[in-house]
Order: sequence, then structure tokens, then C-alpha cells
Amino acid sequence: MGALQRVARGEGLIRLGLLRTLGVDFVPGLVARYLRENPGWNLRFTFHTGVTQQLLEGLLEKQFDLAFCSQPPAALQLTAVPAGRQDVVLIVPRSHPLAEFHTVDLADTLSYPQVYFSKSSGMRDVVDGLFAQIGGTPKIAYETEEDQVIAGLVAHGFGISVVPYMEMLLRLDVKILQISRPVLERNFYLVSNDKIYLPPAVRQFRQYVLNGGYL
Repeated sequence: MGALQRVARGEGLIRLGLLRTLGVDFVPGLVARYLRENPGWNLRFTFHTGVTQQLLEGLLEKQFDLAFCSQPPAALQLTAVPAGRQDVVLIVPRSHPLAEFHTVDLADTLSYPQVYFSKSSGMRDVVDGLFAQIGGTPKIAYETEEDQVIAGLVAHGFGISVVPYMEMLLRLDVKILQISRPVLERNFYLVSNDKIYLPPAVRQFRQYVLNGGYL
């Protein structure tokens, strides 16, 4: 088979941008399944991590082909389709008064200092929306854009935080509480820029995800 035929059938380079929390299991598992289902294809993947804002900028600047991240603003005119969900939970230090519970109403967190996502994080709007639903304003003590940094700060007593569930939380000295009200699962999205040319390899992989390859 000639080089052009290989490219046409979907072989080649696929450059992925992804949230770090999706780089532990979701994206590696997805790519591994795709490679197993296409044996003999000359496929190469690169992986670039960052927060949603960085990933969207990289996508627009053609640094990579597809991004797995939070939903982009409509003004960017990017194509975004749901690719999966993450539960949103509350984490607290194990010595915290809320640590004796397994579930929590978000209203019961308002009196405690919180480690919060900064405005450059795609989670900021999600968490802001949760507090808006209960008509409350969180006491923001610290801000950062990274999920893992927030978890580390909570483990060391800097505050409590609403975060997407990550397996790494099980390895930290935090208590994980389900949020009973309001109820939310966070969607993350496969984002592409359909205004530019996408090579066949990228289009094939994108269609694989859209067809449910992530399940």
C-alpha cells in the first residue's frame, strides 16, 4: 500500500490536547483501544496537557488537532461534543468538621474557607454555577487553576474545595463527600476546529470517539 493510500485510510499523526485529570486513565485507555482495533496501521499520537484555556489556545494556534477539555465559549466558534462525564465532589481535610459526613448540601459549605478554581480554569464556571443554584457565595481563600494543586492544598488544611472526582484523591489525606444538593455531573468535551483542514487520521479518530469509542 502506498503512502497516500495509508494517509487516506486514516494513518498518520494525531496531536491531542487534554486536561491532566484525563491523562491518568481516560485518554490513555481510549487511545490504547483505538490502536488495538486498528492493528497494522501506522498511527502516532502526541499528548499535550494543560487547563482548558491553554488547550483551546493551542487548538486555535494549530499546536494540536483535538482537545479533551471543558466546553469552550461559543465566541470561539469551535465544535465541541460531549466525550464523557466526571462526578463533582467536595473534598475536605480529614480533621475538618464536615469530614464526619458522607454527603453534604453545598449550602453547608458556605461558612468555611475554600480553595477555588481560578478564572483561567474551565471548572470555574461549573463551580460558580453550583453556588449560584443555591444562591450562595463561597468564601474564597485561595485560587489556582490545577485540580491536583487544589487537592494538595486541601490535604494540607488550606480549605475545602469542590472538584471533579479523580482517583488521585484516594491517595491523599482528604475526605471525599458526595454533594447532595445541587446535583451535577461535569461533562468534558472533544473539541475541534472545523474551520481548518483535519487530516484523515484525525477525522477517523474523532469519529471513533463520537461513535462511542470512549465507552
